[in-house]
Formats: sequence, structure tokens, C-alpha cells
Amino acid sequence: MRTALAEKLLIQIMGWTLDEVSTERPLLQSLANFKYNEYQQFSPGIRFVESLVLWLKQFESNEEKRIAYKFFLEELIFISNSEVFHLLSISFPDIINPILIKKAAKQANIDSYHIKKIVGSPEYKKVSKQTLYIGLSDGSKIDQFRRACNINNEQVSSTYQINYEKAQDMLGELNKDSPENNKFNSIFLIDDFTASGISYFRANEKKGKIYKFLKSIYGNPEDETEKEKNLKSILDLNGLEIHILFYIATEESIQLLKEATSQWKTENNLTVDITVQAVQLISGDIKRNIIEKDGFLNILKKYFDDTVIDRHFKMGRHEHPYLGFNECSLPLVLSHNAPNNSLPILWLPDDKKYRGLFPRVSRHKQ
Repeated sequence: MRTALAEKLLIQIMGWTLDEVSTERPLLQSLANFKYNEYQQFSPGIRFVESLVLWLKQFESNEEKRIAYKFFLEELIFISNSEVFHLLSISFPDIINPILIKKAAKQANIDSYHIKKIVGSPEYKKVSKQTLYIGLSDGSKIDQFRRACNINNEQVSSTYQINYEKAQDMLGELNKDSPENNKFNSIFLIDDFTASGISYFRANEKKGKIYKFLKSIYGNPEDETEKEKNLKSILDLNGLEIHILFYIATEESIQLLKEATSQWKTENNLTVDITVQAVQLISGDIKRNIIEKDGFLNILKKYFDDTVIDRHFKMGRHEHPYLGFNECSLPLVLSHNAPNNSLPILWLPDDKKYRGLFPRVSRHKQ
């Protein structure tokens, strides 16, 4: 669909006056050019304005169209590639480095406010070298993280399943300038986004990326795989610190992971220090704001296709599935894909009864 035709159809669908056209048209063109055309899952020949036309057209009444359009303008959170890269870039100075400085200050017995003195100390240099960074998925963009934060290649891994050669290279680099048998004693597990936290830690099912990582280093030695042995060979488990860091996360997911890891530590009689943080925290007020909009809530219920409720969807709360996976109710879209924690009216795939504004491609196939 040509953009000019799409704009004409949009004017017709919304029933705009000339004054409204002069206001809305340049706004939509700017939003499309600066952000929304970046969405990677649009079908061939479809960009944002075309998608908006198809999305609004499916609503039956003019009032529904008006409510949906207002929601899109005022509530939608679209996180672009450049914004993710910005969060990635500030993760080290804003989150990681203060943790390293605090640890080095304690070892050097220097007051924490003497930042310059701490950063120039041998203890800080050693603490920095003994820190390992692991990506939990492709979304971590761990290669970009390494370059943006100027971290040694042998301190970074795209997975915790490390082969023997990689493990030996890491240890060799770590001990290159030291006669000591140093190992890594701080780990940062990094990923881009979590809304529910469920996919990272499900101890009752023995599943989840973070659960599997912890099991790989604290599980039964008799059940270890070769790659798990390789990981353990480069870690100093005495006094190990594990820091879980997301570029973007909801308050709900952070709280869930804090409670889940704390309970797991208690059940396994472990004292390992585990923290969970996000560079950009999404407030729970966003969800409450969505639920309180009665008119929009009716649209969510009416234009929902229950065929998206598969076994993966049922892992979370699903009494009100029109609020998204685990009823997270997020008005959020990431440039590479819309998360299923967001409102389905935003991400319903092209092959469903109703269509999302930013159709999603699922990682799971039935």
C-alpha cells in the first residue's frame, strides 16, 4: 500500500476535519520516520502508516477507533534500537562500575567517596579483571556491550555454556600478568528485557535461564556436563557475586526474580550474593493506568483472539488473557519484536482474527 493512499484511507476511516488532518498528518509522518517504521516484523510492503490503517479499520464503531487512536498516541511505549543501545552504553558507568568500585573500596579499605583513589588502586584493577560478563540471549547484544563499555574480549561470553578452549583462553588472559591462580569472582548476567521474569526462573519446573545458570555451578557435580565443568573451572565459588542486569525490566519482574533467587538460596543453603537490577525500570503504575481505562479495556476484551493462548502462554496468569502474557498489560513495543507481555491488541499476528498494530513473530511454535 502506498503511503499517500494509506494517509487518504486513514483520513476517511477516522472522519477527520481539515483542521484535524493538518494536525495529525505531519505528526504521524514524523512518528513513522523517526521511530515506528523501524519495527522489524512488518510484512513486506507494510510500514507504520499502512499498519495503522489496517489496525484502525477493524474497529467497528467510530468511538472505538477514537479510543484506540488516542491510546496509541498517548500510551504507546516504543523502544528503538538507538534507545536500547543507549541503555546498553550507560549500563557500565551507571550500574556495573559502582558495584566494582564498592567491592574494590572494601578490599583496599578506602572510604567509598574517594572514587579517584579507588579507581587508581591495584584492588580496582584486580576486581575489574576478575569480573565475567555473560549474555543470556541474543537480546543482550553482548558484542555491542563489550565494545561500548571497553571490556576485554576474554571477560565476555555470549552463553554460560563455555567450551574448553574458551575457558582456557579466559584463564590465560586473567593470569597473564600475575603469578597467582586467579579466577573470576564476579559475574554479570545480562539481557535486554523482562516483563514477568517467569522465563528466567521457574524452580518448580527446573527451568529458566537464570535457574539453569545457577544449577550449572551449584548443582550436583555428578550430573555436570562438560561445558558446566568448564564454566566452574574459571570461577572462584568462595565469595562469588552474581549480578543479574536487564537493560529494561518491569518492577514486577525484578521483584519476582529477587524473591525467587532468595528462596532458591535458602532452599540450597547458599550464601552467594545475588542482585537483580535494571537500567530502565518500568513502573507498575503503567499497568494500573491501562486497567483503569474502561473504554479501552472493553476494546481489549472484544478484539482478542484466544487462539494465541498456547501452552507457553499458560505458563503465566491467564484469567484475563487480553492483558497479555501473565497479565502484564504493557503498552510496549521493542523495535525487533513486540513482547507477548504487551497488550495483544498491539501484537496479534497477521494470521489471527484480529490484527495487531505491530504484529508479533513468536519464538515458540506449536
